[in-house]
Amino acid sequence: MRLTIFFVACLSLSSFGCNKECQNIPGGYTFELPVVISPIKDTVKIGDTLQVESVFSELVFEQKTGKAYELRNWDFYPVTTMVQIDTIPGDRGALAAFDVIVDSTYDYQSFESSSGFFAYIGSYKYTGGQYELKFQIVPLKRGLYCFAQGSWLFDFGADQSFEGKCRGIGAEAIVLQANQEQTNIEFLSESPDPHYNDWVLQRPQQRFHDNGGYCFYVVE
Repeated sequence: MRLTIFFVACLSLSSFGCNKECQNIPGGYTFELPVVISPIKDTVKIGDTLQVESVFSELVFEQKTGKAYELRNWDFYPVTTMVQIDTIPGDRGALAAFDVIVDSTYDYQSFESSSGFFAYIGSYKYTGGQYELKFQIVPLKRGLYCFAQGSWLFDFGADQSFEGKCRGIGAEAIVLQANQEQTNIEFLSESPDPHYNDWVLQRPQQRFHDNGGYCFYVVE
């Protein structure tokens, strides 16, 4: 009788109720996406060109399970932002002080909110089992800036599926710079804004590195 009750309970709770792996995914899946900036250095000049590339296969690594899953034609909702951090408060619309050059083959456009927040948002190009997003940024104004490449997947991850996905569990994506040791996170300490010189540095992995963070000076 007890065995029957347990079996029925497993069916009613679906895969995440009786699958040990599904019980070890607090907060949902966390997929890792790469981004590469070149050249990556501490100082660039007005008019210099920085190349931004995020290219990866549909076999995407997930942190909590330690496995790679095949994500076919997923929407990762990439977002690119820039903050000028040598002002107080930091200017979250600073990407408008850059030329952002995106090839017309990509679905990636500018977005500006009424509060002054400025970003580029859209989607990856998905062809032949590979995701790709490439663009260039050219600084037009001197200052101390922090670039971020992120994902808004956390708002939509529960609605997309893949083989082996636990039912009812959502997903998010973090974006990691290929060269984290060269991202100049120490420049945050030079900002007069406590959000950057203190709050971000309290949890640098989650609040900087997991968002593709990269700080740099722009000079004439």
